[in-house]
Amino acid sequence: MRGVLNANKPSGISSYDVIRHIKSILRSPVPIGHAGTLDPLASGVLLILLGEATKVSRFLLNLPKEYVAGVLFGKQTDTDDITGATLSERPVSDLTADSVRTGLERFTGEIEQVPPAFSALKQDGEPLYRLARKGQVVCPKPRKIVISKLELLDWQPPTATIRCVVSAGTYVRALARDLGKSLGTVATLASLVRTRVGPFSIEDATTPDSLDATSLIERLAPIDVALSWMPRLAVSPIQARQLHQGKVVSELGGPTPSGVDGFALAETEDLRFLAVVALLGGRMRTERIVYAD
Repeated sequence: MRGVLNANKPSGISSYDVIRHIKSILRSPVPIGHAGTLDPLASGVLLILLGEATKVSRFLLNLPKEYVAGVLFGKQTDTDDITGATLSERPVSDLTADSVRTGLERFTGEIEQVPPAFSALKQDGEPLYRLARKGQVVCPKPRKIVISKLELLDWQPPTATIRCVVSAGTYVRALARDLGKSLGTVATLASLVRTRVGPFSIEDATTPDSLDATSLIERLAPIDVALSWMPRLAVSPIQARQLHQGKVVSELGGPTPSGVDGFALAETEDLRFLAVVALLGGRMRTERIVYAD
């Protein structure tokens, strides 16, 4: 069994609760992972990886993600969302839809973002959230992120509903926090729905509780579909063997994307071999063998 399950995680449970539920359905030792967690507050698209799909998690982690978020102005919390302790409250009577739109424009494009103190990022080898819970001072380092789309969907004071398309590593909680600061007040994340990860949308997602062993298998997307953004290369059985042995293949089989350097999918005609390869100067080397049946 192998493939990617587009799960619609409900709010109020962890991503690992979903994985545990899937394991209880399968009742077999199938490797299971994910391609990016969601906080318990959040709901929406959670990619569950089964079998050999776990081997491509790092490629799926970098896919762009789309969110619809509720930003509550006038309230600051230690976690940057409404699950945290309140640190301060401020009036927001001067805020308007237009001022919120203006604020959003400042965060579009490549920016530096300071992650929340309560996050899984590590400081001196320990997750920041553990240090923060102990009352220790944490100093998350700014990181470059890209917000390619950011728009106001609704304004019901003091809450703005926004849609954003972001790069890997973006914290929408931090975006809510920083948006409040930029508008001269404070803000925290009130709600979050992940509506898309790469080619996977919430419209096609499955609620975990609706699954049984049969429907789970039926809902699995093939691994190559999950990696559909990569160019495809046809390789011969001999080339597949060379790639499996870790050799560099200099003569590419099938049409080669002209001038493309980066990752590609190499597969045999019988679909029994699939690998992620790195392309460079007309050659390819194995990045990850996905399966070789």
